[in-house]
Amino acid sequence: MVRGVLPWLLLLVFLRPLATPEWPPYEWTGSFLRWLSGVAGDVGLFLPFLVFAAGTALTRVVGLSRRLVGIAVVVGISSAALGYGCSEVLKPVLVHRSLAAQLPAIEEAHPFGPRTPAGLVRNLTFVRQNPPTEFGLGTSQLRSRPPEVLRWELHRPIALAVFGIINLFLGALVAEATVRMGRPGQWNTRLAIGVVGAITFFALQEMGSPIQSFLRGDPMGSGVLAAWGPLALPLAEALLLGYLVWKRRS
Repeated sequence: MVRGVLPWLLLLVFLRPLATPEWPPYEWTGSFLRWLSGVAGDVGLFLPFLVFAAGTALTRVVGLSRRLVGIAVVVGISSAALGYGCSEVLKPVLVHRSLAAQLPAIEEAHPFGPRTPAGLVRNLTFVRQNPPTEFGLGTSQLRSRPPEVLRWELHRPIALAVFGIINLFLGALVAEATVRMGRPGQWNTRLAIGVVGAITFFALQEMGSPIQSFLRGDPMGSGVLAAWGPLALPLAEALLLGYLVWKRRS
């Protein structure tokens, strides 16, 4: 399982900064903490999508069985915790420390501390108790950040972690559903379902973001719903594949 995920994870973590229009990449121009924060963020971003490959490998090793379910639950929760911890705890703490070394008035620039879940909750509580006359999204406007945007920022990473768990089971189900195909058919089908499903889920989360509504000047919907709603897609995929596998076995 690790061999199916780790090489791709390392490759994407290395290539992602190169895909930015800036040169050299932002993460490569500052301190070691800045670079490390970029790595942590990329691990948290890519891991939930790459565990699909771990699911296919797991089916190949132990087959679709109760044993697989137990192993998948442990692996899924562990990878979700790792990804969430990297992107939502380690990265913001490292970013905050990197900025603190450059900005003497870090408390003024980041009055709620690192942008960890605890920091976001403090930010949300402040905005709810002290509604601003005008909302804003700038890095210097944290005291006037829209509440629904903050709720989306809080819930989206959790939903992404849950997606990673579902994606692991999706990989296992796809592997079982395509077991009778030839090698080219197996590869193409698994790649299509894994990649297209991941891109679609990510796009749905981004398109439903309250940030987009705010920038367009439209009324903002629920940030919680925008974060969790896209999970309907992988859940539907899992139910459909599970039904197809069950029907073939019965």
